[in-house]
Amino acid sequence: MIQVAFNPTVAAAIQDRTLQRVFRDALFPRLLYRMEAQPELWPVNLGTNATFSRTGLITPTTRPLTAGQDPTPKTYDVEQWEVSAEQWGDSIDTHMPTSYVTLASIYLRNMHQLGLHSGQSINRVARDALFNAYIGGQTASTLLIGAADLTITVANLAGFTRQMFNGRPQLVSATNPLQVRIGAVGAAGTVSRNVTGFTPVTAGDEVGPGTITISAGVGGAGLPTRTAVVARNATRVAPTPETSRLRNIVVGGGDRIDDIATTDVLALADIRAAVAQLRFDNVPPHEDGSYHCHLDPNAENQIFGDNEFQRLNQSIPDYIHYRRFAVGYLLGVTFYRNTEAPTTATVVAADGTFGAELANPAGIPISRSIITGQGVLDEKYLDESKYISEAGVLGKIGEFAVVNSGIQVMTERIRLILRAPLDRLQQLTSTSWSYSGGWPVPSDNVSASSLARYKRAITIIHAGA
Repeated sequence: MIQVAFNPTVAAAIQDRTLQRVFRDALFPRLLYRMEAQPELWPVNLGTNATFSRTGLITPTTRPLTAGQDPTPKTYDVEQWEVSAEQWGDSIDTHMPTSYVTLASIYLRNMHQLGLHSGQSINRVARDALFNAYIGGQTASTLLIGAADLTITVANLAGFTRQMFNGRPQLVSATNPLQVRIGAVGAAGTVSRNVTGFTPVTAGDEVGPGTITISAGVGGAGLPTRTAVVARNATRVAPTPETSRLRNIVVGGGDRIDDIATTDVLALADIRAAVAQLRFDNVPPHEDGSYHCHLDPNAENQIFGDNEFQRLNQSIPDYIHYRRFAVGYLLGVTFYRNTEAPTTATVVAADGTFGAELANPAGIPISRSIITGQGVLDEKYLDESKYISEAGVLGKIGEFAVVNSGIQVMTERIRLILRAPLDRLQQLTSTSWSYSGGWPVPSDNVSASSLARYKRAITIIHAGA
């Protein structure tokens, strides 16, 4: 008897007993973070680093001119932000004899699964770029800080590695320092120092754990582990620095996730505070006329438990909120249930692309709901059709059109590459996806409404269960 050796990675897909000609769709999240970006074709090459400019306003003149004197010429500030053209992609191989024997085509299923993989991957790239900017500059020490120590080991470096210098984001240094507060506002031992350097645990990583170098020791008896470290230009909810209990919005108050208890859950009061700050900073709503709030199902459940929300809906139990268990539109905000929100289930710690802790030392899971305004994120994409050389293509190149459980998964601008079998028996085909571009988060440092470098979103940090 002749035995046929099948690829072990797909052997489980060969059904015994009653053969079925279709595969059933897996559970799949909605990909919503990428929709916040404004896509723009970027006619550059891979590896290009480009700088974009944003101008500030001229300070208003409210006093009358002095008779016989010319007005003094005015100037305005200019800031710049940068983006690099990079490439993402992945691949899957199909053993065609195995695909033939299974009846339900593994080749087509592999293409389908790869399309889902590409959409989910790029969505998380956009998510991480957005959150790293808007939760940066707010972390905690992970070791004791000695009185004379000039380095502090911190949980995350996001927001502490660059400072605006001559309108451009430059690495922190002795000549380009970043002012930080070490300790809680008003607490004994709290000091203000300058960050003059940093060393990541992983070389080249500017969002993960590492150490920061400060201009002078903290003095006194030093400071304990898990001391708050907050950058002066971190995204905040108060228009004046150091006067609010909130940096972004840590529900229940404080600057650290350590301050969050199981009772510190999302409420409408937090949504209102965030919207008020966005309006104070003159952040325009999205083109649909509303701000967008991305929240996970636990956060949505917490809003339904909020006393203010319940009072608002106590006389309309049949309204859409309760009929569909969806917040929908409220307080000038459109709420999106987003199961790709950063949690331990959706962040791969080994990748090191998300710059924040997902649980506090007490083991309480942390959720981060984000409210965004127009222009919060850009998508600069490259035309990958230009990559094709004069030598031609051995296979086909196109785009994905993926439908999963009756829902179309948007994979625009992601290239599908079907490579012809190149082995000697022409049995092993390769299917790949590729995306080239960048996900810059434009800053608003020139806006005088607050010291925050990024102003077009507010993150609400709260207990996740």
